[in-house]
Amino acid sequence: MTPSKIGVTGGAGFIGSHLCERLLAEGREVVAVDDLSHGTTANMASFMQNPGFRFHQMDCRNARELRRVFAGCDAVAHLAAEKIPRYGGALQTLESNVQGAHAACEVALSLDAPVIVTSTSDVYGNATPPFNEEDHVVIGPSTTRRWAYAVSKLYDEHIALAMAEEKGLRPAILRLFNVYGPRNHPTWWGGPVTAFAEALLDGEIMELHGDGRQVRTFTYVTDTVDGFVRALDTQDAVGEIINIGADEPITMIRLATAIQEALEIPGPLRAKLVPYEKIGGRYQDVRCRIPDTEKAARILGFDARVGLSDGLAESVAWHVERRRLMDAGSAGGSVSAA
Repeated sequence: MTPSKIGVTGGAGFIGSHLCERLLAEGREVVAVDDLSHGTTANMASFMQNPGFRFHQMDCRNARELRRVFAGCDAVAHLAAEKIPRYGGALQTLESNVQGAHAACEVALSLDAPVIVTSTSDVYGNATPPFNEEDHVVIGPSTTRRWAYAVSKLYDEHIALAMAEEKGLRPAILRLFNVYGPRNHPTWWGGPVTAFAEALLDGEIMELHGDGRQVRTFTYVTDTVDGFVRALDTQDAVGEIINIGADEPITMIRLATAIQEALEIPGPLRAKLVPYEKIGGRYQDVRCRIPDTEKAARILGFDARVGLSDGLAESVAWHVERRRLMDAGSAGGSVSAA
């Protein structure tokens, strides 16, 4: 049965706000929660007044309160999370992600509702690409805090699947690959696309970690959201781990070049290499991250449709407009963009 009322954690965040917008556009009801530590009310401005939408500012780790506000929901999408602790905060990443996923799964179970558990391609570590959902994971040492995020998300997957086996939870686990697009957080929290664009708009130099030759695929946010909606609406997704990603690989150096070109900033490339030692925490990176998307196509009928050049053009346009609104707001005494 297609869910008609969905509870979304992290609803004011980048992906969460786009998911809420899509569900509401389809005529569904949405109850969103977010503590606004990373998300913003500006992300929800286009649908905040929709009669089918309710928002609660709260910490989703509070299972009792989450159960109260999600009452009547027939599906849960858990997106709230901390990300890779590049510059510290590993403990917060571990505790927030583990506690948040556990609360969301417990609430979904109490509602007898299916739950989407958002995971990450980072769980593969340095496995051999393209990454298949049944591949062994190759996580680095615990002495490198960078892996705290991957480990916390692996725990989320295990708790969801264990609760499915032992308690009857109905989870679908989505491993996302480098999501980008409008409303992304304008720092490294939002990933390289947003970090590079903001640096150039500030008149600064883009920072490429290591040798800049790491390979990634980037998934435009509307494609990622399409994966969520298909998983919500597909019974066969229950109990499965599914990659949601595009398959257009690019090096970080080439990505930086493409963003500079999209901003129409003439060469040479305004970037510098930053050794991993400068990041701290014994930082380690993944050399190549490419998804195997056969399972997503087979179970969900999913296919990423937005090409990287088109997606970057939309993303860069949003960053430019964000700056324009900030400047206009500052001149008028208020800031209207986040």
